[in-house]
Amino acid sequence: MMVAGNAIAGGAASSPPSTAGNAIAGGAAGGPAGRKTDGDDETDGGGEAGGDGGGEGGGLTSPEGILMLIIAGAIDITGIVLTCFAIDDCGILDITGMLMVGGWMYLRAGASGGMTAAKKGLKKFITASAVEIIPYVGGVSPSWTWLVYSTLKSG
Repeated sequence: MMVAGNAIAGGAASSPPSTAGNAIAGGAAGGPAGRKTDGDDETDGGGEAGGDGGGEGGGLTSPEGILMLIIAGAIDITGIVLTCFAIDDCGILDITGMLMVGGWMYLRAGASGGMTAAKKGLKKFITASAVEIIPYVGGVSPSWTWLVYSTLKSG
């Protein structure tokens, strides 16, 4: 049903038309039949949906957190598997971890703008990098995953 330039799909047939130019799909935008109610906001008003204490940059369940935990976990699991077969990666995983996780931490610290957070993150990064550089110790330790997890939890 087309009413004054509006595309209404899934709403009630007897409902009054919305403002001109809106596309409404059966309850997706707000109140009954998809119309926006007074209490609905376009923005989420700050805060995070997960509520897991991630601060401004997102927490463990944010897309950023999940993606970085997967990347760090993949690097650490690859190191463990290679170490189990006594295969040396010649520092490739260490360099990859430093670039991926270190780059993410640098961008994250720059976004928050806090100097103390950047210094704290740098200490964690140096600790994880030092552990990862030691042959076979770095292969079996999940340093990158720990670093990402602790960074996300501290905010």
